[in-house]
Amino acid sequence: MKTYFYISVIGVLLLSCNRTRQSDLFEIPVEINQNNSLPLSKITEEMKAIELELTDESLINPDRIQRIILEENIIIVVEAGPGEGKILVFNTDGKFLRSIGSRGQGPGEYTGIKNVALDGKNKRIYIISYPKIICYDLDGKFIKESTQPIQSNIYQDINYINDALLLLVDYVPPQNDTQLKKTHSLYRLNDDLQVLDSCIIRENYTDFASVISVYFYNDFILKGNTSVYLYYSEIYPKLRAPNEIVLRDTLYRLEDNLLVPELKLKFRNDGIDGFGAKFIDLLNIFRSSRYVFSIYIDNQTKNKYHFCYDTITGEGNNMQDGYTDDINGIEKRISIRPLITDSEICYFWHTNMKPEDKEEPNPTLYIIKLKK
Repeated sequence: MKTYFYISVIGVLLLSCNRTRQSDLFEIPVEINQNNSLPLSKITEEMKAIELELTDESLINPDRIQRIILEENIIIVVEAGPGEGKILVFNTDGKFLRSIGSRGQGPGEYTGIKNVALDGKNKRIYIISYPKIICYDLDGKFIKESTQPIQSNIYQDINYINDALLLLVDYVPPQNDTQLKKTHSLYRLNDDLQVLDSCIIRENYTDFASVISVYFYNDFILKGNTSVYLYYSEIYPKLRAPNEIVLRDTLYRLEDNLLVPELKLKFRNDGIDGFGAKFIDLLNIFRSSRYVFSIYIDNQTKNKYHFCYDTITGEGNNMQDGYTDDINGIEKRISIRPLITDSEICYFWHTNMKPEDKEEPNPTLYIIKLKK
């Protein structure tokens, strides 16, 4: 039986109530005119390559991989997309074990997958399949679901940290409004998918009712060694809100129900050109105990850059199209992603075709343990 929750939002805290002076905030300069090569060996403590088994049931589309989750002896590969998506489970040797869930309209079924979070303690996964959140155990057994636990919103990301489900949510009012006020909030839910509390990340206005945010990287909520980090980008494909000329350049950490500025990336002119428009689209910021990472697009050159800053040496590297793989000898540049449950681990994947292969194999997953 489906359960519907009517929300009483408590503890709503405005970010403006917790501002940090610019002089107190750690700023990391980004030299956008720099384009160098950073070998993976320079930031890698150790790396493991796992060839994911290809079967009729475990075929992976590398272009649709949304998230990789590691849990003790298993690897969970999440493919996402509206009206699409699947969840595949492999062991740490790459052998395919099972899929979880199926597409459909019924209880326990998803019409598409936005993202997935893992509750490692109770061996459960939670799936955003708007408007539902669905829970399964790691054997694929359906546990429960809730239809729109937060009414009239768009769910953007999810993570399970400190015995609670963190849900990043956008609220967009009806499009017949002459001026749209968008609210971006972080909710905390219990295991029964009931709202415990929330905090507002920001609010902004736009005169364009048709503007829809497009998110390229959905690793917004990350668990560090001692902190929870949040960076939320907002990219408009064509139109921009008239008062949104500030670059979202700050990584936050979550303390209780407060968002505290952790650091900011310092671009030339704060990413604003001489005509008052943003020329930097900052897609993500995440960090380990030692490194700060980011991916951004320079709209003046239309190039995508990866940035890595070493907090020990103070060295920053700005790389067009990614990192150089000097460990495995992969010729193309590499884009690494953070593990949402452990910021000291990153991953990437690459499809290695062998001369004897008659069909394209599943991608090989590379797990990186970062230097500290």
